Amino acid sequence: MKVVGLTGSMASGKEVVKDFLARKYNMWYVSLSSIIRAELEKKKQSFNRLTLQDHGNELRKKYGSHILTKLAVEYLQKDKELIVVDGIRNMGEASWLKQQFGRDFVLVAVDAPQNLRFERICSRNRPTDPKTWEEFLEVDKRDQGDGEPEYGQHTGQCIKEADFVITNDGSKEEFEKKVIDVIENLWVEKID
Repeated sequence: MKVVGLTGSMASGKEVVKDFLARKYNMWYVSLSSIIRAELEKKKQSFNRLTLQDHGNELRKKYGSHILTKLAVEYLQKDKELIVVDGIRNMGEASWLKQQFGRDFVLVAVDAPQNLRFERICSRNRPTDPKTWEEFLEVDKRDQGDGEPEYGQHTGQCIKEADFVITNDGSKEEFEKKVIDVIENLWVEKID
């Protein structure tokens, strides 16, 4: 079983990577934010991106920076050839996966220019997404790690420390070609 951790700036294209992998491999997928959402829904709390960030930070502060990946792995299906853990925002999460899976784990980052990511957020129009450029900048700055405690959001650091970084600044077809190139190299370099 091989494990891919996905990290990246919001609206950078992680979902496109996940969809591509789902078409190509017998995989199991979990998003760390889905764990946070489930916690908040149990408490019957409403949420947006900021409250998701806050709750994720609270969980990491209380239980350790690895807690979300630990919870995700407890539910993984062991009969799959590939596990994708999406939404890694703190290197403690990636480090824990590396410790658990060794050479079978790789961290893949996706990034795109800010203005393009904001356009995508406006187009997808999810209820939890920021609605204005100012809100987007505030949430993005925090997500990247600006002013965050050690247990907080540090996507920028995760991107810098990733095994592979894919820049999504062109068409969907160009991006999928980049994903294919990375995945083919990933299997050659990390798995064979």
